[in-house]
Amino acid sequence: MNKMNKISKSTSYLIVAAFWLAICMLWSTKTQAQITLCDSNMTYTIGSQYQLEVAIPVTGNSLPTMAPLYAVTYGNGNMLAEDSCFSGPCTHMIYNYNPNGTYYDTLETCISYTVTDTMGYVDTLMCCFEQYWDGQFWQKLSMQQQPFNCDSLSYSTLIDSTTWLTLTVAGNINGVSNIVDSIDWNFTACNSTACYIPQGNNPYSFPLITPNDTVKLCYDAVVYWSGTSTICNYCDSLVYDFMTDTWILFNRGNTVGIEELMKNEGANNKMYDMLGRELTEIPLGEMYIRNRKLIITK
Repeated sequence: MNKMNKISKSTSYLIVAAFWLAICMLWSTKTQAQITLCDSNMTYTIGSQYQLEVAIPVTGNSLPTMAPLYAVTYGNGNMLAEDSCFSGPCTHMIYNYNPNGTYYDTLETCISYTVTDTMGYVDTLMCCFEQYWDGQFWQKLSMQQQPFNCDSLSYSTLIDSTTWLTLTVAGNINGVSNIVDSIDWNFTACNSTACYIPQGNNPYSFPLITPNDTVKLCYDAVVYWSGTSTICNYCDSLVYDFMTDTWILFNRGNTVGIEELMKNEGANNKMYDMLGRELTEIPLGEMYIRNRKLIITK
């Protein structure tokens, strides 16, 4: 009986050990799937905007065994460099040449590499990453970076001392300029009679719009980023504020109503017209308000 108990306990220990071994192997496989040679803690870039080097390691120890086979780098789809690594540590040399005479400010590098698991099985994988020139260094774009959103665009009205009354606007991009390649802005401004296209190129001016107009200002922006494009649309209503000499948003919700004025003033014999403006004399033949009552004097 005791012998049977010992066998039963031994079997239980083996089952538990096998269970935890399976969990560890599953975790190891998951970890290998998540880690690539393109991760920020694996490869790094040094050099100038014109000439740069991507250092690619061979991993091991506590990490999955990964070894690079070759690396290739593109600028806007044009291949700039290609190197064979022969399953060893590799220095990928890149000359950032753009046919139009400038340098690419965003590059994409792809690495082909082998992964050897704990059982000795070898698989060949490929990963890619993008990096941009920030003016001093090459910075790798986050793999988890959110795509471009139209909320990142805005515009501002500008004041020029030589043309105080001219509606002048500029398109802005906020916080994501590092992932945007270019933007095509298309502004229009409409008054009650016509719509106009602007003069200039960011800033844009509308000399035919006058300060007496209520303006519907709209833009269509085509944003080119990470090999794709997004179209953004936005409109506002603007009026000219003669107190500050600026164009401001026309917000109907902020208009002070007659009822609000009357509640604030109370029975003080002050007079207001139907638009809520205070009167200094009684208007003949027109309706006005005094002490919360509508009055007309003939």
